[in-house]
Amino acid sequence: MSSKIYSIPIVDDEGFKFTLDQPADSLIAAVLLMHRWLNCQHAVDTEMLGLTEQDKKKLALQKEKELSEQKLQGIYKTQYAITDSPWPNHVCIQKMKPLKEQEKQLKAKISELEAEIWS
Repeated sequence: MSSKIYSIPIVDDEGFKFTLDQPADSLIAAVLLMHRWLNCQHAVDTEMLGLTEQDKKKLALQKEKELSEQKLQGIYKTQYAITDSPWPNHVCIQKMKPLKEQEKQLKAKISELEAEIWS
């Protein structure tokens, strides 16, 4: 895909509306990139974008997927901290069990979300 420049409508915390240009492969990607760039200090005005209900659903699914991926990264960091700790092996194994289950659940959720996004 080739990048295109999208004008993304923004609303700041005082209700002031403006647009910012964002190069991306799709409108959804542009909205997500802009959301990250703004660091959630402002909101992307999806009403002004005129997104279809399907686009809004895909955007919500993509945000949920990214949040799940962030949680998974947190689990990985915790697992690393446990395995790199001075605790005895049996203590590490005991502490890792619930994390392994959470990891499995998050991976399944991410796969389901990806399937839904691309369906």
